[in-house]
Amino acid sequence: MSTLAGIATTVPPHRVTQDDARELAEGLFAGSRLDLYRLASLFGHTEIASRYISAPLSWFAEPHAFADRNRRYVESALDLSTEAVKGVCAATEVPPERIDHIFFVSTTGLSTPSLDAHLLNRVGLRESIRRTPIWGLGCAGGVGGLARAHDWLLGHPRGVALVVVVELCSLTFLKDDLSKSNFVATALFGDGCGAALLVGDEVEAPQGRSLRVEATEAVTWRDSLDVMGWEVRDDGLKVQFSKNIPDIVRQRARCSIDAFLKAHSLTTGDLDAFLAHPGGAKVIAAYAEALGLPDAALAHTRAVLRDYGNMSSATVFFVLKRYLESAGYRPGERVLSCALGPGFSSEMILARST
Repeated sequence: MSTLAGIATTVPPHRVTQDDARELAEGLFAGSRLDLYRLASLFGHTEIASRYISAPLSWFAEPHAFADRNRRYVESALDLSTEAVKGVCAATEVPPERIDHIFFVSTTGLSTPSLDAHLLNRVGLRESIRRTPIWGLGCAGGVGGLARAHDWLLGHPRGVALVVVVELCSLTFLKDDLSKSNFVATALFGDGCGAALLVGDEVEAPQGRSLRVEATEAVTWRDSLDVMGWEVRDDGLKVQFSKNIPDIVRQRARCSIDAFLKAHSLTTGDLDAFLAHPGGAKVIAAYAEALGLPDAALAHTRAVLRDYGNMSSATVFFVLKRYLESAGYRPGERVLSCALGPGFSSEMILARST
């Protein structure tokens, strides 16, 4: 097994309310054929109050080439991830040079060398560190990155692993894309970053609240490639996602979660905390319905959605951090964390609080 010893999160400086975002979207989509009167109500139904983005709102009203947006992505992603890594190292009192393997997760921009190589210089990671950049898991990447780190630590019980997730969803916005999916995206997505430190069984875990990771699972459903992803265009990455994701949660995610728990002689009734990636209000409601969960079980997930929106893979780090810092935290709780992403796929982690 492994222990998730600490999490740090960061956000960019520009905070926007849903009213701010709605006003901008209505102006930008004024020339479209969309029913803006009906679609504008989405902003009020998302259960999101505010989000953080990597540029001032006025920036999005201007055209930007893919190269310009990606340049801003690299700069902002490095600043946020540098701060997050320094934060988790300080909180756990584990120096950067002690880290053996870095897993760097992001799907909202491009960089070669990958951004984890840049962090080596910025935060003092040692030259012999193993690097695993992960691109393309989308919203599932946060749980997926933790799962890959745990799997590596099973074979390296004396190891220390760092998982960094950073998604700058706002920078993928295409001003000239007047599609419904792009409008909906303006009501949901924000930017954020997280860094988590995990240690193997033969490493003394830092003091403080932590999660003992017991098992991981992943599933990719056949014939579901069009549910979520990017369409790569000359001007950038065009968002694609299906309105049927809540139905997929009800029809498929429950079966996968049940099978995962059954393999460990558990049921949903044995869970004390359900810490899911909050894809949106309808997705959260679908989880609650499919799993028969009370509102309290999804309190941390809903709170993060309210305060930060959907930050793709980074969001679940905010949920996990909120849980670890909550007044109701108790050692010995059984925790399930899961997220859905392109593929269409699900990543899951079973853990126990310590």
